[in-house]
Amino acid sequence: DELPAPLQGIISLLEPGTRPIVFTFFKAVTIALVVCVAGMLATLDVEPDVQIHLKVFLALSVVLMVLTIWFFGELQNAQAAEGADKEGTKKDK
Repeated sequence: DELPAPLQGIISLLEPGTRPIVFTFFKAVTIALVVCVAGMLATLDVEPDVQIHLKVFLALSVVLMVLTIWFFGELQNAQAAEGADKEGTKKDK
């Protein structure tokens, strides 16, 4: 039986190794976290001492999102450069 594409993506998360879907999934989760906290901050009418906690959590979430996207970009660049180096050494032999 052939599984639908979304289910295959979820099943591939459980397999050993790091697949590109893991990076995409984690980016989506951090973006959803930022959207959720920003939505809570915008729509909830809470006391100022509670609101400060949401603002701090939003700031931490944004920093996490930016660092995650940057790190995954650097990791993919390093993997691409490593792959190019391996191909270059194979052509030299």
